Amino acid sequence: MTKQNRTLYAAPEPDYAVAPGETLRDRLDELGMSQAELARRTGLTPKHVNQVLHGQASLSSDVAQRLEYATATPARWWLRLEADYRAAQQKLAERNLVESDIAWVKSMPVRHLVKVGAIPAEPKTPTDRLDQLLRFFGVANVDAFRRIWAEPSAAFLQSRAYEIDTAAVTAWLRLGEVEVQKDAPVALFDPDALRSKLPELRAATALPTRRGIQHFLTHCREAGLAVALVPEISGARAYGATRWVAGRQRPLMQLSMRGKTDAALWDACFHELGHVLLHDRRSVFIETDAGDPSGTSVEQQEAEARQFAEDLLIPPHHARELSELKSPEDALDFAESIGVGVAVVVGRLERDGLWSYTTGAHLKTRLDVEHLVAEDTRPTRTWTLPGASS
Repeated sequence: MTKQNRTLYAAPEPDYAVAPGETLRDRLDELGMSQAELARRTGLTPKHVNQVLHGQASLSSDVAQRLEYATATPARWWLRLEADYRAAQQKLAERNLVESDIAWVKSMPVRHLVKVGAIPAEPKTPTDRLDQLLRFFGVANVDAFRRIWAEPSAAFLQSRAYEIDTAAVTAWLRLGEVEVQKDAPVALFDPDALRSKLPELRAATALPTRRGIQHFLTHCREAGLAVALVPEISGARAYGATRWVAGRQRPLMQLSMRGKTDAALWDACFHELGHVLLHDRRSVFIETDAGDPSGTSVEQQEAEARQFAEDLLIPPHHARELSELKSPEDALDFAESIGVGVAVVVGRLERDGLWSYTTGAHLKTRLDVEHLVAEDTRPTRTWTLPGASS
């Protein structure tokens, strides 16, 4: 006999709750017993029996035991029916309350979250989607979600709300939290250890891209800095983010690879490092291409992180030579001489307006977002990087 493939689907939850009293009424009909006789046999008042039959009175363990004697149906059966009934009532009450939250569900990037496996594909009714999203965010209700994200991150996002999808950003941030929870625990954060590793982190930019990123992640983890590589969600427009989790005891750096090149990724890496080492643990930083609100502390802190990254990767005394680089060969020579990846040099030349985005494009590695980082395809030369391990 040929076995047929069968797909099992979860039965939808009922939109009503069955009170134990309905089962009790059926049992009384089977026994030919009236409500009045049941009251006499159990020692309950006729009013109490009527309330139990109509689900208006809870069925206590005492009443369940009395019903067992009177109907020959075990007390545990009546108690199970009562527990199921009350749970169903609560669920239905919650469903009625969440109608006002359907707009919140619709605002979320559900398709993306299904695609990456963060929430199940089925069932997909609005109420089921609400339940799935609440579980994903780890909150009991939408009000709790808003309280959590109404802290610094939301304030930070509101200044850009007219240009980015805040629901997409918050979902992307949550994916980062979930991602680092899967990994092996990082060490306790040690800012001095992280500072001591800056030369090694900088040297990682000169390694083949995949290996360089792995070196970067390993050194950060050893210093207690968790790093999550989470591809961007459409509408978020975020390159990177830095925030403190676990009661503000652990820094979490999140990178989206939005620029899709190693130059953009390295820039984001060291920019976020600046936030970790320079700024307050209560702050949340989300780098987008929407720009920073002028004249605010956000603008100042972003400028500080940007300067930190630039000075670390290409120290000021070397940066003076950038204007003299005219060809890809010049960029390769310069990168080799200062011990950084050529993509770092090309990215800086582009941001400073010294090169067009086509001049050194072939010196950058395209990132495969689906597989996080692609192997290098750029033309390069082999050299020995001082202090870098292979």
